[in-house]
Amino acid sequence: MSVKQIVQTIPLSLYITDETPIHINRVSESFELAEHTHEFVEINYVGEGSGFHRIEGLSLPVAKGDVFFLPPGVSHVFRPAHAQPKRKHLIVYNILFSTAFTRKLEPFFADDEAVLRFLRSPYPDQTWLHCQDADGTFQSIVYTLFEEFVRKRPDHLQVMRSEVIRLLLHLRHSQLRTPPAGEPAPLDDPLEHLLDRIKERTAEPPAIQELAAEAGLSERQFRRRFEARTGMTYTEYVQKLRMELVCKLLASTSDTIASIAWKAGYKDIKFFNRLFKKLIGATPTEYRKMKARL
Repeated sequence: MSVKQIVQTIPLSLYITDETPIHINRVSESFELAEHTHEFVEINYVGEGSGFHRIEGLSLPVAKGDVFFLPPGVSHVFRPAHAQPKRKHLIVYNILFSTAFTRKLEPFFADDEAVLRFLRSPYPDQTWLHCQDADGTFQSIVYTLFEEFVRKRPDHLQVMRSEVIRLLLHLRHSQLRTPPAGEPAPLDDPLEHLLDRIKERTAEPPAIQELAAEAGLSERQFRRRFEARTGMTYTEYVQKLRMELVCKLLASTSDTIASIAWKAGYKDIKFFNRLFKKLIGATPTEYRKMKARL
C-alpha cells in the first residue's frame, strides 16, 4: 500500500502584508525544500543555471530564461541539476502577490478576458503556464522588480505595480496570444523559427552547421546567440528536449523503455539509462513507477 505524499501549503501571511503586497526573492535552489502549494500567485523566472521544475506530477528540465505562472493551489518545487552546488547551480527569482492585489490590476485588463481569467482563478480552474524569455524582456522586468523590492525607495510600490502589469502583459503576449491566420509570430526572429524546428526534430535534430547557415551566421556566432537565448549549449538544449519527451512518454504510455529511448533519439540504451539517472535523479523504471502512484 503506497503512502500518500503530504504536500505543505505555504500561507499568504508568510510573505504578503498590507505594507508588502508584492514580494520578490532570489533563491539558490537546493534539495531541502519539499514539494508545496501556496495561497498566492507566483511567477518564477530562472535567472541562472539549470535543473528541473517538478510541477503537478511532471518533471520539466529548466534553464535560464524559463518563466512560469503559478496560480494558487499548484503543487511544485525546483531542483538543481546536481546535489553539489559547485557542479551546477539553479537560481530562481520568485514574484509573489495575492489575488487581492491582482483584483486591483483588473481595470488595466478590462478588455482582455484571458488575462482576467488567470488573474482571478486558482488551480485547477486556471492551469499553470510556461514560456521562455525570447528577447530578454522578462529578465529586464524581473531585475527591476528585484532591485525596487530590495532598495525600497519612496515610490517603489508604484514602480513595482507598473512592472507587474508589464510582466503580465508580456506573459499574455508570449503564452496566450494566438496570431490570426497569415499574421507573423510575435517574435519574428530566425532563431525562434529554428528553435521550433529543433523541437519538431528532437530525435534527429539538424546539425548546428545547417542551422547556422539558415540563420545567416557563422557557426561561432550562432553558438554564441543560441547560448544567450537559451542559457544552454546546443547539445544541452537537445538533451533537455529529449528528456522532456522521455518523461512524457514514460508517464503516459506503456511503451518499453528501449522503445521510448529510441523515439527520443537514443540508440545506446546503456548510455540513455546512465544519462537519465544523472539528469532526472531516478532510473526510467523508478520514474515510471513514481508517476503511476500519483
